[in-house]
Amino acid sequence: MKRIVALLLALAIACGLGMALAEERVAPEDRKETVTELDGGNQSYFRNYQPKFWEAPSTQPGTIERLEYTTDVYGETLNQWANVYLPYGYDANKQYNILYFTHGTNETQDSFIGDELVKNAIDNMIEMGVCEPFIMVCPTYYYDYETRATNHQVFVDEVRNDLMPAAETKYSTYAETADAAGFAASRDHRAFSGYSQGSGVCWTISYRMLDWAKWFMPMSYSTPDYLPNLKKAMVDFGEAGQDIYFYICTGGKRDLAYEGTVALANAMIADDAFSFGTDPSVNNFYVAISKEIHQTLKGRFNLYNAFLDGFMR
Repeated sequence: MKRIVALLLALAIACGLGMALAEERVAPEDRKETVTELDGGNQSYFRNYQPKFWEAPSTQPGTIERLEYTTDVYGETLNQWANVYLPYGYDANKQYNILYFTHGTNETQDSFIGDELVKNAIDNMIEMGVCEPFIMVCPTYYYDYETRATNHQVFVDEVRNDLMPAAETKYSTYAETADAAGFAASRDHRAFSGYSQGSGVCWTISYRMLDWAKWFMPMSYSTPDYLPNLKKAMVDFGEAGQDIYFYICTGGKRDLAYEGTVALANAMIADDAFSFGTDPSVNNFYVAISKEIHQTLKGRFNLYNAFLDGFMR
């Protein structure tokens, strides 16, 4: 009798393990890559993932919280807020990479991470090991949304003086202290990104943030006109200015940012200050070109490619 019970128990365990293995999620192969020829024999590769898998609900969903803070950089005290994405199983006793993302024109803090497809894709990327668990902060650069009032230069002050201290005091990042010393010491674990007008904001932030961040991902708004300011910042920030990585993205020819981004890519390829490639230990920039249209939600495809290429690793 004992043998029968033991055998049944062993079979039950084996069946349970078999079911667990059968239910294990396996990421599908990507669709055909998009390849774009650049100057100097360089090529841009863009992976087109399977949306039915990556944009379906994850079995390990992250959460979104509202972070409220105040700023007085515009001459009066304003109440501001940002959406904060926290990965599944967020643990305040662990340290996380952090990515700040700015939306496109006429959009809000909800426009990217608040979309189900984007959140599901990020959840799945983390669950499937495409990237390490990370925190994403989505603020707005509009200081008066009703009139769409912006000042990108002053917004950088808001980010440095108010948003970053608020976010990295409340949430656990690699910054041991939420001040200049803490941010400088943890710059390898901090990134900035943005789409369209938010990409322009990302570029503006980069000129003054190389001391506090290594990684930058401007999406679908770039031009060779940005190079002089970037090269000056690289010199002004000394050692930190030489330890940077820009993952520059654009859609295809239907994206209004395509021609400017390709022109920027070729200008950087021709400049000795830059090295094209996907190895951040050797290169300091890459340009990923898809066939997508100009739409902020397409940024989820850019994140997927960037993480696979070693961004923020």
